[in-house]
Amino acid sequence: MKIKRVRIENFCCLRSLDVSFDSITSLIGPTGVGKSTVLRALDWFFNGEKGGVLSEEDVHSAAETKRIRVEVEFDGLTASDRSMLGHYAPDGTNTLSIWRTWENGEDRITGKALAYPPFERIRDCGGSREKTAAYKALRDQDPALGLPAVRSWDAAETEMRSWEARNRDRLAEAEVEGTHFFGFAGQGLLGKLIDFVFISADLRAYEETDDNKTTVVGRILEHAVDRSEAEAQFTAIDEDAQAARERVHREIYEPVLARLSGALSMEVGRFTTGRDVVVTPMAQAPKRTKTAFAVNIRDGAALTPVRRQGHGFQRALIIAALRYLSECRRPENGTRSLCLAIEEPELFQHPAQTRVFAQVLRSLVASAEGQTQVMYATHSPVFIDPSDYQQVRRLYRVSGGEHPEVSLRALTETELRQSLEDHVSEKSIARRGATRYVKELAEALFADVAVLVEGATDESVLLAFAERQGLSLGAEGICVVNAEGKGNMILCHAILTGFGVRCHLVFDADTGPRKVADADTDKKAATLRENIAKNARILNYLRGTAEARPASASEETHTVFEDDLDSYLKDDWPAWNARRLELIARGEGYVDGKHGPTYAEAARTASGEPKLLHALLENVRAMAGQSTPHA
Repeated sequence: MKIKRVRIENFCCLRSLDVSFDSITSLIGPTGVGKSTVLRALDWFFNGEKGGVLSEEDVHSAAETKRIRVEVEFDGLTASDRSMLGHYAPDGTNTLSIWRTWENGEDRITGKALAYPPFERIRDCGGSREKTAAYKALRDQDPALGLPAVRSWDAAETEMRSWEARNRDRLAEAEVEGTHFFGFAGQGLLGKLIDFVFISADLRAYEETDDNKTTVVGRILEHAVDRSEAEAQFTAIDEDAQAARERVHREIYEPVLARLSGALSMEVGRFTTGRDVVVTPMAQAPKRTKTAFAVNIRDGAALTPVRRQGHGFQRALIIAALRYLSECRRPENGTRSLCLAIEEPELFQHPAQTRVFAQVLRSLVASAEGQTQVMYATHSPVFIDPSDYQQVRRLYRVSGGEHPEVSLRALTETELRQSLEDHVSEKSIARRGATRYVKELAEALFADVAVLVEGATDESVLLAFAERQGLSLGAEGICVVNAEGKGNMILCHAILTGFGVRCHLVFDADTGPRKVADADTDKKAATLRENIAKNARILNYLRGTAEARPASASEETHTVFEDDLDSYLKDDWPAWNARRLELIARGEGYVDGKHGPTYAEAARTASGEPKLLHALLENVRAMAGQSTPHA
């Protein structure tokens, strides 16, 4: 059983949000948008103590009532799951929905189940006495139901459940209260089916190395350490010790207490007859404490507590413990699932270690045969799987109104293919996961605006020119993406805009006067025709009108150079070319040809004002300044 979907209402900054989950789910978006709040809502749903965690401060500021509601829909139910869930998941049911609601201090747990409507009306009555009376009234009103007489509400509930099991065809879907879903310390029904572990960004490893059932180490010990043999031996020791205590009592206390009992009986006999006083020893067995385990770190000859370690090591220890927990679990009947929810897994780690963590988390899912689910809120593109953007959920703030609202963008394979119909071939869509530019796209998903360019030198020139203007594109939410060629731009654009990232394309038309004059061989002529077709596809995709040989221009959605960027820089910004040649003559690592550092330094330090590059930056910055529309 795994989490399929979560619907959150009025929880902190989330007024109403619907999030679907895969085996691996990456929650991304700006700082403070609510990524971690999604995970914390789930943590409250699974692990929050009943009635003791939330307050009115946790209710969304725009909520009409003081009510928080988290609904979790599960799928992947097995026969064993259905057996444990009973009427909540009868045969043929593929999903299960459970709600947890907090309202004005009251904590209520309900599930979607099949039930007989008249019985549900009885269950909604007040106390046990009222419910029992309602049961008896229904029994008298409708003898055809065949309900037996009962003396208590528990017996009535048992009879109604038995009747519902025999009459499936008369049941309807209803919200049924089910407090047994959780129980104390996660030991309820859900705790037996799914183990939800939340690792917050501010969590330290020493907090998770205590030996109790709510910590990661406690969960590991629960699964990896068999205490039964030791407990059996401790029980035998306790029994022997108790027998020894009783023997000491008999040998030492009983003679003294016998004399004391006789004396007291004689004194009482002066006032009343027929009764004696008997004083005996009570051999009380001391309460045995559970064996606890301590976690320390040995570094050379030093053995120190985990809390004395640095943040980076503590974070690594948590991830290592999670991985081991996934591998060592002994799920009951092979059905118990593990769900790991991690806030900022990249925290305190250097880049190489961050990549290792990302690989570890993905491997947990791959090796768990559907028994492990991983979700994380991250600011790092390392945790975005370049080959599968369907795992990404991008949260963003919706503009307008006095109260902040959060919405979400996701992209399915079907939606991607529909957006590219008649523009990109099925083959190109299918092979996108194996291309180099997908790693660039992972970073662009964290931006508000992506500038798609054809190659590395184009990227270098634009970034350097922006720096020359005193602009920090990153600070304005703008990312420059190398699409590895004009032919990939439409696909990159569709993926990014599918997640709500606005895009500006910068490409060479390769059909200007120089390219036409240079097409003096069959091969060059074929290349020219190919570029004419590419231009038509891109412009038709962007604005619905195909233009085969566009002139140099910068518009809202794209900037095009009729020949190429090199030709534009040399012809329209002669100071740039002069500076480039000066740098090459000086050496110092600057070389001739399409060399990114040389192009960038020339763009950063040359005099003059290239109008088209200015227009490009103005259009991109205007796009970044647009507010996010309502979802």
